Amino acid sequence: MNEQIREQLLAMQEVNYREFSAALVPGVENMLGIRLPQLRSLAKQIAKADWREMLKDEDIYFEEKMLRGMVLGYASKNMDEMLPYIEKFIPLVDNWSVCDSVFMGMTIFQRDREHTWNFIQPYLRSDREFEVRVALIIMMQHLLKCDEEGKKISRLRVVDTDSLTDTLERKGLYLERVLTAASEVDTTGYYASMADSWLLAEAFCCFPYHTYCFLKSTSLDDRTYNKALQKIIESRIPTDEVKVILRQMKRQ
Repeated sequence: MNEQIREQLLAMQEVNYREFSAALVPGVENMLGIRLPQLRSLAKQIAKADWREMLKDEDIYFEEKMLRGMVLGYASKNMDEMLPYIEKFIPLVDNWSVCDSVFMGMTIFQRDREHTWNFIQPYLRSDREFEVRVALIIMMQHLLKCDEEGKKISRLRVVDTDSLTDTLERKGLYLERVLTAASEVDTTGYYASMADSWLLAEAFCCFPYHTYCFLKSTSLDDRTYNKALQKIIESRIPTDEVKVILRQMKRQ
């Protein structure tokens, strides 16, 4: 990271916030303690300037890595230009916080979803925990939540028992591919497993019938499967009747 940017980050650090954040991201060292809105604001400023020059040096602090990823998300809307930079960034991701904060906001992946689908294939097949998580977060945030016409959709407000038998419910453009990928990725790593369960919970809240059918037949490992059920049950979207059904599906 550019030395001038590093000095700005050092001036933003908060000791108390660092202690709070460090407890949420175990194993991460060199954390300054800077709030995400501040990092996003700085990232937007850098993206409008000579960001390539500012990012050419290696990072020292956790927040520098986070900032680097955010800048890549804001810097350009040209996928062909940005994907090589993103490709170099992904191996640097070594915790859930950088992964989720960066890639959930990287809307460039919505500009050409088929290009995005092809881009994440090597990461879906990776045996590296956080490369898998990156791919799953991209799928969940930028591929899953669109209808068959490619238009962005939101979660349903309520999922009741009728939703579990509605064969004519809306269907996502990438839903079938996403569910297949979710059943095939390597979920040995804890953070990959948690991302996979999160994705399935989101899929259920958007496409309950198809995801319910998937959950009834999947050979997904027990930890990921049960965590997906737990996340769905903890949501406010399923009715109490649906939650009873889901609890009965838990594996022992």
